[in-house]
Amino acid sequence: MIFRNSMLLAFFSVLSVLLAIVRDRLLAVYVGVGPMLDVYNASFRIPDLLYGLFLSFITAGTIVPFLTKENKNGEIIESEKRFSSVLMFFSLMMSILIIVVIFTIQFYAKYVVPGFNEDQIRLFIVVTRILMVQPLILGISSLISCFAQLKNEFIYYGLAPLGYSVGIILGIVLFYKQIGLHGLALGVTIGALFSLIIQAISLRKYKFSIKKSHFSLKHIKELYRLAIPRSATNIISQLRVLFFTAFATTLGPGVLSAFLFAQKITDAISQIISQSVGTASLPTLSREYEDNRIKEHERLVYKYTKLLFLIAIPISLVTFFLRDFVVFMLYDHSGANELISTFLVGFLILLPFSMSSSYLAIGFYSMKNTSKVLIGNFIATVLAVLICIYFKDKGIYSLIYGTVSYYIISNMIYMFLYKRCNFANRCE
Repeated sequence: MIFRNSMLLAFFSVLSVLLAIVRDRLLAVYVGVGPMLDVYNASFRIPDLLYGLFLSFITAGTIVPFLTKENKNGEIIESEKRFSSVLMFFSLMMSILIIVVIFTIQFYAKYVVPGFNEDQIRLFIVVTRILMVQPLILGISSLISCFAQLKNEFIYYGLAPLGYSVGIILGIVLFYKQIGLHGLALGVTIGALFSLIIQAISLRKYKFSIKKSHFSLKHIKELYRLAIPRSATNIISQLRVLFFTAFATTLGPGVLSAFLFAQKITDAISQIISQSVGTASLPTLSREYEDNRIKEHERLVYKYTKLLFLIAIPISLVTFFLRDFVVFMLYDHSGANELISTFLVGFLILLPFSMSSSYLAIGFYSMKNTSKVLIGNFIATVLAVLICIYFKDKGIYSLIYGTVSYYIISNMIYMFLYKRCNFANRCE
């Protein structure tokens, strides 16, 4: 089942990547790699930080094991009520935080983007406010996808990202020339709504309603104990991204956008392969662990971790030799092709480590053991930031050193911690 669902998700990932290529090429042509695109990219940082704060409460790695509660007969029970409790809790808390950020962002914006001038900062504040609705919409969509994955329904999960990219493309083509970056932000919001609508279709076969009577603090407390280490992991990850964003803005116009364009190339590869395998594996791994089939769980984790690492190596090598051609084909004459190619080399080095460590994290999450991922992420993030700062005189290469070191270090730590797990004691 893992292989079949992986192939299905990989198919949709290819479609999503193709749309993303169109989206990014349009951004490079319409907006250009420079100050305006830097503002647009930086404006995602605070919404993403907020999304990361609650990601552990709405992502499959936490929610699928949480919903997989069985009775004595091995039947899954209470999944609808548990889903309703989490949905209501997330929607309320996220709405409150969105309102707080909208009214306070002007007081700390300059610290988020220290390399921006006054005009860029003012635009950054406005665009960020527009994008603040995105984490709420995407969060609800993510919760629905978790329920769908529990039921082994992956079609709409795979289609949803397509809707997101379509919305952004509409923003670039229809709105950017008329209202500038505000139009791009509007397109992002439309894309998030498209994603939510597509994802919601997966619930059509399940007759349950969201009622206040379904809300239970017992469910939230249970999820809270499971999610807190992962929530801390997500916050650390978003703070790391926030640091790299702030650091990139100090290196000159267009550096941040070139860095992110290069990252998106390897992210596309990971999405097609690593994310597809991880998403398809999670329900199976959760059941294996819940049913105490520990050896089978261990076998699957090692098998796919090794497989992803080995697959990534030839892909990185081929892309390395074709990097200039790849960048030209994706971004045309963006004016920053050489800079994007330089950053791409770093992301190709880290690709095998990134893909294998992501699956090791899935292994920990399926065991409801989020603390191991937190430990690895924290140590690797601290060291990566210190490495970036230490080499700050190297310019853009300091950004590459910091990013590459994070994935290599985190991969080594995850592997060490996984081997240390006492499977006889269920690694708890």
